[in-house]
Amino acid sequence: MNKKWELFRMTWKEIEEVFKEKPVVLIPMGSTEQQGPHTPTGDYRLTEQVVSEVCKRTETYCTSTIQFGCSEYFRNFPGTISFRHETMIAVLNDICQCFFDHGVTKLFFFNGHGGNAPVLDKVSRDIRRKHGYIIPSINLWQQIPLAKKLEVFEGENPSGHGAEPLTSVSSYLFPEEMRMDLFDSEMTSSKFLGFDIKSFDKVAMADIDFNVYLNANDVSPEGIVMGTPRFASCDRGKTLFENVVDRTSQIIEMWKKVSF
Repeated sequence: MNKKWELFRMTWKEIEEVFKEKPVVLIPMGSTEQQGPHTPTGDYRLTEQVVSEVCKRTETYCTSTIQFGCSEYFRNFPGTISFRHETMIAVLNDICQCFFDHGVTKLFFFNGHGGNAPVLDKVSRDIRRKHGYIIPSINLWQQIPLAKKLEVFEGENPSGHGAEPLTSVSSYLFPEEMRMDLFDSEMTSSKFLGFDIKSFDKVAMADIDFNVYLNANDVSPEGIVMGTPRFASCDRGKTLFENVVDRTSQIIEMWKKVSF
């Protein structure tokens, strides 16, 4: 029988034996949100695929994937489902407590959505203060080095929301669901109320920047922000996916050796 790494595929008796090992357990997270007109909204599935490969390579275990994230700035687009921060905090605390109740304390958040980062900071700090356990998190798509992107995209860096690397990775993992025929133009605005747009939460005048909390459609009516999917391909997605799996597997191998 093939070894199972996903806890949700096991019976409670099997899990009881696994927990005797005091294993590292990965908690995959993502979102269900617009990814431009051409890519499916369920980007959590990309995290799910990464974690599945990492578990096999590192002989660690994982929970089922948290499918929804904090995606407030995408709510103007149909199909986006967003948790409030307090909802997400409660969900993560409840999940972690269930593991603590059974003596499993080496957890690791695998995060595929940048909007979840403030919540992860809050949850991890509160757990460390209350229990003394350290729960790291890693933003998967920020792990690809710039040099690797320039190599894969032949000197270009088309990174951005609704752009890369997720368009290429989705093209590799779920090619039958892509709708590149719906992609027409980035149609990205560079100004908001006369100020230069720097990101979802920052604008600038000359070299002075300050925070203005934008919605994605303030920047792009197509939902493609700060990048382009024009260079997407299945082959590039495979290379980027494998790069993320390789790099995050190295981190988990090191974390397995940590004691606290």
